[in-house]
Amino acid sequence: MQNYYLSVCRLLCKSNQQFKSNGSFRPDVLGINNLTGKATPRKTDNLQPMRSNVHMAQKYPRTRGMTLLELLVAVAVAMAFMGGVVAAFIQILRATNLAETKLEAVNNARAALEMMAIDIKAARIDPRQPLQHFVGEDYILAYGNGLDDDGDGVIDEELFNGRDDDYTGPDWNPTRDDRHAVVGGLFERQFFVNTPDLGDSHVDEDCKFDLDRLTFRIFPDPNNPLRRDDLITFEVGTFEGEQHVLLRRIVHNPSSPNRTVEVAPLAFNVMSLYLLYWDPNRIPPDWTTTWNSFDAPRFVQPGIELPIAVFLAVSVYADPKPIEQYKPGNPVQTITLQTVVNIEQVLKDQRYQTHLLNL
Repeated sequence: MQNYYLSVCRLLCKSNQQFKSNGSFRPDVLGINNLTGKATPRKTDNLQPMRSNVHMAQKYPRTRGMTLLELLVAVAVAMAFMGGVVAAFIQILRATNLAETKLEAVNNARAALEMMAIDIKAARIDPRQPLQHFVGEDYILAYGNGLDDDGDGVIDEELFNGRDDDYTGPDWNPTRDDRHAVVGGLFERQFFVNTPDLGDSHVDEDCKFDLDRLTFRIFPDPNNPLRRDDLITFEVGTFEGEQHVLLRRIVHNPSSPNRTVEVAPLAFNVMSLYLLYWDPNRIPPDWTTTWNSFDAPRFVQPGIELPIAVFLAVSVYADPKPIEQYKPGNPVQTITLQTVVNIEQVLKDQRYQTHLLNL
């Protein structure tokens, strides 16, 4: 037993000497011989000495951290970059909202014009009636959208009448603005070549708002199995408490005691409704701002009771701000769509065909 303890002591001393020489201590070099019961050293040929903290520090040197000033500069640079990104994002959102607003306005106005065109095309002269019913009224407001729509550098809103009558004076130039299609040597609107008229540039492009009204009767057509007997009115008014609504009011069977009335909105956020009427009784024919078929007995020859065509234009609110914030007379973005609707039955009227031959 004494020899056993002596062996252990020798091995401990040997391990201590090894630790002093290479800075490591491996307690697993001691073992017990199962046969002799003596402590014997194990083979340590494949064992590597443990690395000391000095060796670790030499391999992984300590790096210097950021100062407070450097941190503040980095934060400032990051905030400046993020500020530019946020500003660009806000601009994109605004442009997207404006584009969506204008697209909605265009669809709104287009649907209204299509519905109005269907009804106006159905208007007709009924020879069985002593007087026809086609009345167009012109109501001009004192203001428009407050923007330079014709690009002449001046907000000089004119009347919507098919003429060049800007508030600051005519700005129509025949070389620049006279527009006429030529087909087979024939000029479109031949009576207005070198004369400002509707269809030319700088004519009725920057106008005051109108709130015109049109009322006409569609008499039953004996040649049409789906004949109608309706009194129709188009006007801008209030619908269920909401203003700026283009309305279509229909009185079905107006001569019957059992007549019914139907009111429906055609478009919302309508700022202006422009109506012009192509007068076939003028020489040469031209646009007029009003029409009253009850005055037909006093019309000049050929005395046609209805216009040949109706010019329709609808201006719809297209500003990114809610329409509830709009105050009349303030600048506001609008979208204007327009079309011309022919009254087919009047175009085929023999009186009009004869009148054209005499022009």
